[in-house]
Amino acid sequence: MKRIARALLISLTVLLPLTRELSSASARGDTLADSVQASDSSLKSTRGDSTVLRVVESGMSFGSGELREPTGVAVDSRGFVYVADAMAGKVFRYSQDGSSLEFQRPPNGATFYPIDVAVQEAFILVLDYSRNSLLRYDCEGSYLDVLISFDQFDRMRPVSITSGPGGRFITTDVASNTVVLWTPLVDIELEIGEFGQGDGRFNEPRKAAFLPNQGFVVVESGNRRMQLFSPSGRHELTVRQAAGVDFVSPRSLSVDDAGVIFVCDSRSGRISAFSPDGAYLAAIDSYSGHTISPAATASTWDGALYVADLKSRSILVYRLLPPREK
Repeated sequence: MKRIARALLISLTVLLPLTRELSSASARGDTLADSVQASDSSLKSTRGDSTVLRVVESGMSFGSGELREPTGVAVDSRGFVYVADAMAGKVFRYSQDGSSLEFQRPPNGATFYPIDVAVQEAFILVLDYSRNSLLRYDCEGSYLDVLISFDQFDRMRPVSITSGPGGRFITTDVASNTVVLWTPLVDIELEIGEFGQGDGRFNEPRKAAFLPNQGFVVVESGNRRMQLFSPSGRHELTVRQAAGVDFVSPRSLSVDDAGVIFVCDSRSGRISAFSPDGAYLAAIDSYSGHTISPAATASTWDGALYVADLKSRSILVYRLLPPREK
Protein backbone atom coordinates (compact mmCIF):
# COMPACT_ATOMS: atom_id res chain seq x y z
CA MET A 1 0.00 0.00 0.00
CA LYS A 2 1.28 3.42 -0.91
CA ARG A 3 0.79 5.87 1.95
CA ILE A 4 0.75 9.62 1.64
CA ALA A 5 2.00 11.27 4.77
CA ARG A 6 -0.10 14.42 4.82
CA ALA A 7 -3.89 14.25 4.71
CA LEU A 8 -5.59 17.07 2.84
CA LEU A 9 -8.53 18.84 4.45
CA ILE A 10 -11.12 20.23 2.07
CA SER A 11 -13.99 22.53 3.05
CA LEU A 12 -17.23 21.97 1.18
CA THR A 13 -20.80 23.23 1.40
CA VAL A 14 -23.91 21.06 1.29
CA LEU A 15 -27.50 21.60 0.23
CA LEU A 16 -30.13 21.60 2.97
CA PRO A 17 -32.50 20.17 3.96
CA LEU A 18 -31.14 16.63 3.60
CA THR A 19 -31.91 13.34 5.29
CA ARG A 20 -30.19 12.48 8.55
CA GLU A 21 -27.93 10.07 6.68
CA LEU A 22 -26.92 12.67 4.13
CA SER A 23 -26.13 15.24 6.80
CA SER A 24 -23.72 12.86 8.56
CA ALA A 25 -20.67 11.01 7.27
CA SER A 26 -22.15 10.45 3.81
CA ALA A 27 -23.10 14.07 3.10
CA ARG A 28 -21.18 16.02 0.48
CA GLY A 29 -21.24 19.63 -0.68
CA ASP A 30 -19.79 22.48 -2.68
CA THR A 31 -21.23 25.60 -4.33
CA LEU A 32 -25.01 25.75 -4.51
CA ALA A 33 -25.52 25.48 -8.26
CA ASP A 34 -27.08 22.84 -10.45
CA SER A 35 -29.01 22.49 -13.68
CA VAL A 36 -31.82 19.96 -13.49
CA GLN A 37 -34.48 19.19 -16.07
CA ALA A 38 -37.52 17.21 -14.89
CA SER A 39 -40.44 15.65 -16.73
CA ASP A 40 -43.66 14.48 -15.01
CA SER A 41 -41.76 13.82 -11.81
CA SER A 42 -42.32 14.29 -8.11
CA LEU A 43 -38.55 14.59 -7.67
CA LYS A 44 -37.50 18.16 -7.04
CA SER A 45 -34.16 19.87 -6.71
CA THR A 46 -34.12 21.95 -3.53
CA ARG A 47 -31.89 24.76 -2.34
CA GLY A 48 -31.31 25.86 1.17
CA ASP A 49 -28.78 27.00 3.72
CA SER A 50 -25.30 25.55 3.65
CA THR A 51 -23.01 24.04 6.22
CA VAL A 52 -19.32 23.22 6.07
CA LEU A 53 -18.29 19.58 5.86
CA ARG A 54 -14.86 17.99 5.84
CA VAL A 55 -13.60 15.64 3.16
CA VAL A 56 -10.31 14.08 4.16
CA GLU A 57 -7.92 12.23 1.92
CA SER A 58 -7.19 8.99 3.73
CA GLY A 59 -3.51 9.00 2.85
CA MET A 60 -3.89 5.58 1.20
CA SER A 61 -3.86 4.36 -2.39
CA PHE A 62 -3.83 0.88 -3.86
CA GLY A 63 -2.22 -0.58 -6.94
CA SER A 64 0.34 2.04 -7.91
CA GLY A 65 2.91 0.35 -10.16
CA GLU A 66 0.67 -2.69 -10.61
CA LEU A 67 -2.43 -1.37 -12.35
CA ARG A 68 -2.45 -0.17 -15.95
CA GLU A 69 -6.09 0.78 -16.66
CA PRO A 70 -8.37 0.40 -13.63
CA THR A 71 -11.87 0.60 -15.11
CA GLY A 72 -13.97 -1.04 -12.39
CA VAL A 73 -13.88 -1.16 -8.60
CA ALA A 74 -16.05 -2.86 -5.97
CA VAL A 75 -15.80 -3.39 -2.22
CA ASP A 76 -17.25 -6.21 -0.12
CA SER A 77 -18.50 -6.16 3.47
CA ARG A 78 -15.10 -7.26 4.79
CA GLY A 79 -13.31 -4.32 3.20
CA PHE A 80 -11.64 -6.19 0.34
CA VAL A 81 -11.26 -3.98 -2.74
CA TYR A 82 -11.74 -5.64 -6.15
CA VAL A 83 -10.34 -3.95 -9.25
CA ALA A 84 -10.83 -4.76 -12.94
CA ASP A 85 -7.77 -3.76 -14.97
CA ALA A 86 -8.89 -3.84 -18.60
CA MET A 87 -5.63 -3.11 -20.35
CA ALA A 88 -3.60 -5.58 -18.29
CA GLY A 89 -6.30 -8.22 -18.57
CA LYS A 90 -6.27 -8.80 -14.82
CA VAL A 91 -8.50 -8.63 -11.76
CA PHE A 92 -7.02 -7.90 -8.33
CA ARG A 93 -8.20 -8.12 -4.75
CA TYR A 94 -6.59 -5.67 -2.35
CA SER A 95 -6.61 -5.98 1.43
CA GLN A 96 -6.60 -3.00 3.76
CA ASP A 97 -2.95 -3.69 4.59
CA GLY A 98 -2.04 -3.14 0.94
CA SER A 99 -1.43 -6.76 -0.05
CA SER A 100 -2.85 -7.90 -3.38
CA LEU A 101 -4.14 -11.14 -4.85
CA GLU A 102 -4.49 -11.69 -8.59
CA PHE A 103 -7.55 -13.60 -9.82
CA GLN A 104 -7.21 -16.68 -11.96
CA ARG A 105 -7.56 -16.12 -15.66
CA PRO A 106 -10.49 -17.87 -17.36
CA PRO A 107 -9.67 -21.28 -18.82
CA ASN A 108 -8.73 -22.04 -22.45
CA GLY A 109 -6.18 -19.24 -22.67
CA ALA A 110 -8.43 -16.87 -24.58
CA THR A 111 -8.09 -13.08 -24.50
CA PHE A 112 -9.29 -11.64 -21.19
CA TYR A 113 -10.53 -8.03 -21.11
CA PRO A 114 -12.24 -7.37 -17.76
CA ILE A 115 -13.93 -3.98 -17.88
CA ASP A 116 -16.05 -4.06 -14.72
CA VAL A 117 -16.45 -5.92 -11.46
CA ALA A 118 -19.23 -6.30 -8.87
CA VAL A 119 -19.78 -8.06 -5.55
CA GLN A 120 -22.86 -10.26 -5.36
CA GLU A 121 -23.14 -11.81 -1.89
CA ALA A 122 -20.33 -14.43 -1.68
CA PHE A 123 -19.41 -14.14 -5.37
CA ILE A 124 -17.37 -11.70 -7.43
CA LEU A 125 -18.78 -10.99 -10.88
CA VAL A 126 -16.40 -9.94 -13.64
CA LEU A 127 -17.59 -8.54 -16.96
CA ASP A 128 -15.30 -9.90 -19.68
CA TYR A 129 -15.83 -7.77 -22.78
CA SER A 130 -13.66 -9.96 -25.02
CA ARG A 131 -15.88 -13.03 -24.39
CA ASN A 132 -19.09 -11.00 -24.03
CA SER A 133 -19.68 -12.91 -20.81
CA LEU A 134 -20.24 -12.39 -17.10
CA LEU A 135 -17.81 -14.57 -15.16
CA ARG A 136 -18.25 -15.72 -11.59
CA TYR A 137 -15.43 -16.05 -9.05
CA ASP A 138 -15.18 -16.73 -5.34
CA CYS A 139 -13.72 -14.06 -3.09
CA GLU A 140 -10.33 -15.81 -3.12
CA GLY A 141 -10.00 -15.23 -6.85
CA SER A 142 -10.77 -18.78 -8.01
CA TYR A 143 -12.63 -19.00 -11.31
CA LEU A 144 -15.99 -20.74 -10.98
CA ASP A 145 -18.05 -20.49 -14.16
CA VAL A 146 -19.73 -18.31 -16.79
CA LEU A 147 -22.84 -16.87 -15.20
CA ILE A 148 -24.14 -15.39 -18.45
CA SER A 149 -23.02 -15.60 -22.06
CA PHE A 150 -24.58 -12.51 -23.58
CA ASP A 151 -24.18 -13.95 -27.07
CA GLN A 152 -27.38 -15.91 -26.46
CA PHE A 153 -29.30 -12.62 -26.49
CA ASP A 154 -29.90 -10.63 -29.64
CA ARG A 155 -27.38 -7.77 -30.08
CA MET A 156 -26.44 -7.61 -26.41
CA ARG A 157 -22.93 -6.48 -25.46
CA PRO A 158 -22.80 -4.88 -21.99
CA VAL A 159 -20.05 -2.50 -20.90
CA SER A 160 -20.88 -2.35 -17.18
CA ILE A 161 -22.41 -4.31 -14.33
CA THR A 162 -23.65 -3.14 -10.94
CA SER A 163 -25.02 -5.40 -8.22
CA GLY A 164 -28.17 -4.52 -6.32
CA PRO A 165 -30.38 -5.68 -3.46
CA GLY A 166 -31.52 -9.27 -3.23
CA GLY A 167 -29.12 -10.58 -5.84
CA ARG A 168 -30.40 -8.36 -8.65
CA PHE A 169 -27.96 -6.59 -10.94
CA ILE A 170 -28.05 -4.10 -13.77
CA THR A 171 -26.09 -3.79 -17.02
CA THR A 172 -25.69 -1.07 -19.64
CA ASP A 173 -25.08 -1.56 -23.35
CA VAL A 174 -23.66 1.22 -25.55
CA ALA A 175 -24.09 -0.80 -28.76
CA SER A 176 -27.87 -1.14 -28.40
CA ASN A 177 -28.29 1.91 -26.10
CA THR A 178 -30.22 -0.12 -23.53
CA VAL A 179 -30.25 -0.73 -19.80
CA VAL A 180 -31.18 -4.19 -18.49
CA LEU A 181 -32.24 -5.19 -14.98
CA TRP A 182 -31.63 -8.85 -14.13
CA THR A 183 -33.27 -11.06 -11.51
CA PRO A 184 -31.19 -13.19 -9.11
CA LEU A 185 -32.05 -16.17 -11.36
CA VAL A 186 -30.42 -14.37 -14.32
CA ASP A 187 -33.68 -13.61 -16.12
CA ILE A 188 -34.38 -10.21 -17.68
CA GLU A 189 -36.64 -8.27 -15.33
CA LEU A 190 -36.73 -5.00 -17.28
CA GLU A 191 -35.13 -3.68 -20.46
CA ILE A 192 -35.46 -0.04 -21.45
CA GLY A 193 -33.98 2.37 -23.92
CA GLU A 194 -33.37 3.17 -27.54
CA PHE A 195 -31.07 5.65 -29.22
CA GLY A 196 -31.93 9.33 -28.87
CA GLN A 197 -31.66 12.54 -26.88
CA GLY A 198 -35.15 12.63 -25.39
CA ASP A 199 -36.15 11.58 -21.90
CA GLY A 200 -35.78 7.84 -21.41
CA ARG A 201 -33.61 7.46 -24.50
CA PHE A 202 -29.88 6.85 -24.42
CA ASN A 203 -26.69 7.67 -26.26
CA GLU A 204 -23.86 5.50 -24.93
CA PRO A 205 -25.20 4.55 -21.48
CA ARG A 206 -21.99 3.73 -19.64
CA LYS A 207 -23.11 2.77 -16.14
CA ALA A 208 -26.25 2.34 -14.03
CA ALA A 209 -26.91 1.74 -10.34
CA PHE A 210 -29.87 1.14 -8.04
CA LEU A 211 -31.30 3.92 -5.87
CA PRO A 212 -32.66 3.51 -2.31
CA ASN A 213 -36.27 3.59 -3.63
CA GLN A 214 -35.45 0.60 -5.91
CA GLY A 215 -35.36 2.90 -8.91
CA PHE A 216 -32.12 3.36 -10.80
CA VAL A 217 -29.84 6.01 -12.25
CA VAL A 218 -28.00 5.93 -15.59
CA VAL A 219 -25.09 8.02 -16.85
CA GLU A 220 -24.52 8.56 -20.59
CA SER A 221 -21.29 9.69 -22.20
CA GLY A 222 -22.94 10.43 -25.56
CA ASN A 223 -25.68 12.68 -24.21
CA ARG A 224 -23.44 13.96 -21.39
CA ARG A 225 -26.06 13.61 -18.70
CA MET A 226 -27.51 11.54 -15.88
CA GLN A 227 -31.07 10.19 -15.85
CA LEU A 228 -33.09 8.90 -12.88
CA PHE A 229 -35.83 6.30 -13.29
CA SER A 230 -38.58 4.82 -11.13
CA PRO A 231 -38.56 1.09 -10.21
CA SER A 232 -40.84 0.43 -13.19
CA GLY A 233 -38.48 2.21 -15.59
CA ARG A 234 -40.41 5.50 -15.89
CA HIS A 235 -38.18 8.51 -16.54
CA GLU A 236 -38.20 10.91 -13.59
CA LEU A 237 -35.30 13.33 -13.85
CA THR A 238 -32.49 14.48 -16.12
CA VAL A 239 -29.33 16.19 -14.85
CA ARG A 240 -26.94 17.79 -17.34
CA GLN A 241 -24.71 19.97 -15.18
CA ALA A 242 -22.92 20.09 -11.85
CA ALA A 243 -22.27 23.49 -10.28
CA GLY A 244 -23.06 25.17 -13.59
CA VAL A 245 -20.46 23.08 -15.45
CA ASP A 246 -21.59 20.73 -18.20
CA PHE A 247 -20.58 17.09 -18.06
CA VAL A 248 -17.76 16.39 -20.52
CA SER A 249 -17.54 12.61 -20.67
CA PRO A 250 -19.32 10.97 -17.72
CA ARG A 251 -18.30 7.33 -17.83
CA SER A 252 -19.34 5.77 -14.54
CA LEU A 253 -21.31 6.26 -11.34
CA SER A 254 -22.05 4.63 -8.01
CA VAL A 255 -24.60 5.08 -5.20
CA ASP A 256 -23.64 4.80 -1.54
CA ASP A 257 -25.76 3.50 1.36
CA ALA A 258 -27.23 6.96 1.99
CA GLY A 259 -28.28 7.29 -1.65
CA VAL A 260 -25.58 9.79 -2.64
CA ILE A 261 -24.78 9.46 -6.36
CA PHE A 262 -21.15 9.84 -7.47
CA VAL A 263 -20.63 10.57 -11.16
CA CYS A 264 -17.14 10.06 -12.61
CA ASP A 265 -16.28 12.42 -15.45
CA SER A 266 -12.80 11.28 -16.45
CA ARG A 267 -12.12 13.94 -19.07
CA SER A 268 -13.10 16.83 -16.84
CA GLY A 269 -11.10 15.27 -14.01
CA ARG A 270 -13.81 15.38 -11.38
CA ILE A 271 -16.35 13.38 -9.43
CA SER A 272 -19.67 15.15 -8.92
CA ALA A 273 -21.88 14.09 -6.02
CA PHE A 274 -25.68 14.40 -6.01
CA SER A 275 -28.41 13.71 -3.48
CA PRO A 276 -30.93 10.92 -4.21
CA ASP A 277 -33.29 13.52 -5.70
CA GLY A 278 -30.65 14.79 -8.12
CA ALA A 279 -29.57 17.95 -6.28
CA TYR A 280 -25.89 18.81 -6.71
CA LEU A 281 -23.81 18.45 -3.58
CA ALA A 282 -20.08 18.44 -4.20
CA ALA A 283 -17.09 17.91 -6.45
CA ILE A 284 -13.84 16.03 -5.91
CA ASP A 285 -11.13 16.95 -8.41
CA SER A 286 -7.76 16.23 -6.83
CA TYR A 287 -5.75 13.97 -4.55
CA SER A 288 -2.68 15.13 -2.65
CA GLY A 289 -2.58 18.24 -4.83
CA HIS A 290 -2.68 16.33 -8.11
CA THR A 291 -5.49 16.27 -10.65
CA ILE A 292 -7.36 13.01 -11.19
CA SER A 293 -9.08 11.13 -14.03
CA PRO A 294 -11.75 9.06 -12.27
CA ALA A 295 -13.02 5.97 -14.07
CA ALA A 296 -15.14 4.35 -11.34
CA THR A 297 -16.05 4.59 -7.66
CA ALA A 298 -17.24 2.35 -4.84
CA SER A 299 -18.20 3.20 -1.28
CA THR A 300 -18.47 1.45 2.08
CA TRP A 301 -20.92 1.74 4.95
CA ASP A 302 -18.39 3.61 7.10
CA GLY A 303 -17.92 6.53 4.71
CA ALA A 304 -14.89 5.45 2.66
CA LEU A 305 -14.94 6.24 -1.06
CA TYR A 306 -12.68 4.26 -3.41
CA VAL A 307 -11.86 5.86 -6.76
CA ALA A 308 -10.30 4.09 -9.75
CA ASP A 309 -8.02 6.79 -11.13
CA LEU A 310 -6.74 6.45 -14.69
CA LYS A 311 -4.16 9.20 -14.29
CA SER A 312 -2.26 7.70 -11.34
CA ARG A 313 -3.22 4.15 -12.31
CA SER A 314 -4.27 3.42 -8.77
CA ILE A 315 -7.22 3.31 -6.39
CA LEU A 316 -7.50 6.49 -4.33
CA VAL A 317 -9.26 6.47 -0.97
CA TYR A 318 -11.24 9.39 0.46
CA ARG A 319 -13.09 9.63 3.76
CA LEU A 320 -16.10 11.83 4.43
CA LEU A 321 -16.59 13.27 7.89
CA PRO A 322 -19.57 14.93 9.62
CA PRO A 323 -19.64 18.74 9.94
CA ARG A 324 -17.99 20.49 12.83
CA GLU A 325 -20.36 21.79 15.46
CA LYS A 326 -20.61 25.55 15.64
